[in-house]
Amino acid sequence: MNSKVLMALGVVAALCGCQTSNQADYAQIGYGPSFEVAHAQCEMQSRSVDQGYLAIGSPAFVAGAGLGNALGNAVAEDQYMKNCLIINGWKRAPHGQGAAAVAAVAAGAPPTPFGIQRAPGSWINTALLDWSDANNKCVAGDKAACGTRAKLGARLRAAGINPAPV
Repeated sequence: MNSKVLMALGVVAALCGCQTSNQADYAQIGYGPSFEVAHAQCEMQSRSVDQGYLAIGSPAFVAGAGLGNALGNAVAEDQYMKNCLIINGWKRAPHGQGAAAVAAVAAGAPPTPFGIQRAPGSWINTALLDWSDANNKCVAGDKAACGTRAKLGARLRAAGINPAPV
């Protein structure tokens, strides 16, 4: 019995060690509220994803169902927090890189607006961004960029999109 209790405590301790909710783990990816405000709003709303459970049977089965439900709720809350913070302009940074991103924003560097990054797999988004870059260089007098702009423009028009400078 003692070995089972110790093993359960070890699993709980390991799971608790994976918890991340520190601002240093997040980087600002868009314009929105401060991290503290966004985190508080998302945390208040995250409880809405919790699911209840009903278990009938032996005490061990009921306890197992309760533990399983608690773990499922924790995963659902974590996913909700991740998505809610993204909507508010914050994204989890790779381990150890969040503090540098927060420091850059605090030093006055504007965050990258959400949606400006090139979307993987979206050739239209990438082509539009490349066309815009080529257009700016062509206007500045770069002849090679004018050729690139013409090729990208033809490809985009074939897809039903008419690129125009903004």
